[in-house]
Amino acid sequence: MTPTQVTAGNDVEQLENILRRIEAESPDTVRARERSAFDDLASPLGERLVLFGAGPLGKGVLAGLRKAGVEPLAFADNNRDRWHQQVMGLPVLSPAEAVEQYGQNACFVVTIYQGSAVRRQLQDLGCLRVVPCAPLLWKYADIFIPQCGLELPHRFREQCASIRRCYPTLGDELSKRDLREQLLWRYWLDFSALSPPLDAIDTYFPLDLLSPLPDEVFVDCGSFDGDSIRSFHRHWGGKFRHAFAFEPDPANRGALDSNVKAIAIGDQVTVMPYAVGNINGRVSFAFNSSASSHVTAEKANSDSGPAIECRRLDDIEWPTTLTPTYIKMDIESAEPEALAGAGELLRRHQPVLAVCTYHRSEHLWQIPNLIRSIAPEYHVFLRRYAEECWEGVCYAIPRHRLNRT
Repeated sequence: MTPTQVTAGNDVEQLENILRRIEAESPDTVRARERSAFDDLASPLGERLVLFGAGPLGKGVLAGLRKAGVEPLAFADNNRDRWHQQVMGLPVLSPAEAVEQYGQNACFVVTIYQGSAVRRQLQDLGCLRVVPCAPLLWKYADIFIPQCGLELPHRFREQCASIRRCYPTLGDELSKRDLREQLLWRYWLDFSALSPPLDAIDTYFPLDLLSPLPDEVFVDCGSFDGDSIRSFHRHWGGKFRHAFAFEPDPANRGALDSNVKAIAIGDQVTVMPYAVGNINGRVSFAFNSSASSHVTAEKANSDSGPAIECRRLDDIEWPTTLTPTYIKMDIESAEPEALAGAGELLRRHQPVLAVCTYHRSEHLWQIPNLIRSIAPEYHVFLRRYAEECWEGVCYAIPRHRLNRT
């Protein structure tokens, strides 16, 4: 029986079939599958690797492989501007050159987040072995997991009760389907189980689920360069009361300021130079000058890198007329702590929530459970806006904000 064959029956039966199969696989069997998944796909080429994609994921994979003592042969990339350059000391080849040199004697690992088209491209070019990134991350789990957003399958067994608790609270069949499909992919890497992602243009702002307010007060936790504020401005037709942009990385804040001014809404945006969590004080932080900048330790210490200020949303002195009505969180796995630090705000005012679930596998069910434990009145939905496990968002919407059309 293949993983996708366990999904017959009604939606509850489909989930139970998946969870029972997870619970039935012996720990030794699943651990062996984790260890062998990449080698089975890469055989007989072993660790002769070409990484296709010299962007953020490719750079992270290269750094991790070097920690493991593995040096890939080259990058390949579809971006012409990178051809014949070096990225982190590794040459970048065009796809044609890479396939000509290595197509029959190396394994091509696709290190981009939307990888299906590239996998087809390489197969059409005649590559002997083309492998998604995920099984490679499993192989070197001590380096990549859970920081990469994946988890090892043997750890899913202990999560089954939490998954069962989450499932009936989800607000529609699309949410339940997404949870089932993510279990099939994350546990078995079953690509055939995944539905196409939704249009990324609507990430964080699903107007099919909720009704916008003309005087919305938007709180953007993990504002990066203002991309979410620009999208919010576009979705709301420019009609909102105010936005608070929480961004602790100074380089990102510089881009944020410039981008907010470029769309002439600077007087409607307050930039907050803080991380968001469940403490008020100094926390250790990784300054990457990118969307992946993140808290590394809940309290600052000399072993965890530079420090920045963190704030609980409950303890922010919001102006009387600017109580948050819509909160987005994309803060690189710190979402549960930030929600815990906003419990009173959620209970008292019930703002719409858009909270990322893809930074840790267990967040897919833990975040809905946490939100409902804080404020059970919320209606909770799951949506995914990219291939595989990326760009998943949990929406929590109070009844009066649900779209009734």
